[in-house]
Amino acid sequence: MNVCANDLEIFSREIFKRAGLSEEHAQTQANILVWANLRGIDSHGVLRIPRYLGWLQKGIMNSVPNISITKQTPSSVLIDADKAPGALSMSFAMEQSIEKAQKAGIGWAFVKHTTHSGPVGYYAQLAVREEMVGIVIVTSRPNMAYFGSKAAGVATNPIAIAVPGGPDGSVMLDMASSELAIGKIKDALAREAVLPEGGALTKEGRPTTDPAEAAIPMPLGGAKGSGLSLMFETLVSLLIGNPLLEPALAGREQDHSQNGLAIAVNISTFTDIDDYKKCMTALAQALKELPPMKSGGEIFLPGEIEIRKLEERRRVGIPIPTRIWNQLSASAKTLNVPMPETT
Repeated sequence: MNVCANDLEIFSREIFKRAGLSEEHAQTQANILVWANLRGIDSHGVLRIPRYLGWLQKGIMNSVPNISITKQTPSSVLIDADKAPGALSMSFAMEQSIEKAQKAGIGWAFVKHTTHSGPVGYYAQLAVREEMVGIVIVTSRPNMAYFGSKAAGVATNPIAIAVPGGPDGSVMLDMASSELAIGKIKDALAREAVLPEGGALTKEGRPTTDPAEAAIPMPLGGAKGSGLSLMFETLVSLLIGNPLLEPALAGREQDHSQNGLAIAVNISTFTDIDDYKKCMTALAQALKELPPMKSGGEIFLPGEIEIRKLEERRRVGIPIPTRIWNQLSASAKTLNVPMPETT
């Protein structure tokens, strides 16, 4: 069944308001989830609502957080999120980075004690709107196999890099350091789809293509993915004195905490912004004119497929698998929120 994006956003906002978030915070959370669904990133869309509600109820997520700046310099800031929903703390972090970059040329915002941040590309795009480069990294507890091991040793830490220019107005790479994000496994389960070979292990460490059994994603590109995830931990978590991997591996109890990094680079500090965008557009065009591997094939830029999905879903609505619809219905009934209309 399909749901109009606007209706899904209103529904999501009401859900989070009833769960204790302020009107502004509920709107931010709803915006980000529907932003993901519109672009086909369903693993980070409204599928997450039941899990988020559970965390809010248990206090893993703080519905009324005191997001505060604890340290800052002319170009950097350290933010304590107070277990805020990641949508709130990472949006705030990028806003702070943009403000710093307007004066210093670059803004570098660390976040600690945050929770699941959703699609990190959303925050990178906030910088692009200000004609800046946006870079976002999020770190978490061990949930991905370390290369050579059949157990979780690092996290599916994502990175997004977005720049202005190109045929669609921006070019963005948004990826996890794993073959499959945890949300992709949940999405495959909801759609009753089979996982690709080599994407995940069971909790016992056996390879599987069954999303119902998949518990440990494999690193992207083997040693490259696990190495990238490890270095993100050193660049973010260790640098702000809030390690996530080693305490968990050593058996020391942790809550569902994440750390984040939001970077904004003011392009006009270093070169003319119009020249930058023209160069990006020319480069994009040159890449798309390369000969395709297969006859009749097409060369895609990072983020281009998501833009096409956005255009499609704006027209026909956002598809919600029956399994997810039923879960949302259960949550909505508990909070006395009417379900959105379907087409």
